[in-house]
Amino acid sequence: MVFFNKDFMHYFSLLGFLGFLIVGNIGVFILIYKLIEKYFFKSTPLFIFFVIVGVFSAFYNAYKLIMKK
Repeated sequence: MVFFNKDFMHYFSLLGFLGFLIVGNIGVFILIYKLIEKYFFKSTPLFIFFVIVGVFSAFYNAYKLIMKK
């Protein structure tokens, strides 16, 4: 089938990897907050800060991955 050529599969896998990269990066920052919450203190502004840092970090890493090609 012509639709599923090599370039299509490459970009489809890149899109899937970007999804995992973004969700995983945000998840790591939420996990870091949960560890801080468990051992030190609970703070809603700190949670919001970690989520925002996670989002910026995720999109920066996605940008670096896309611009590498």
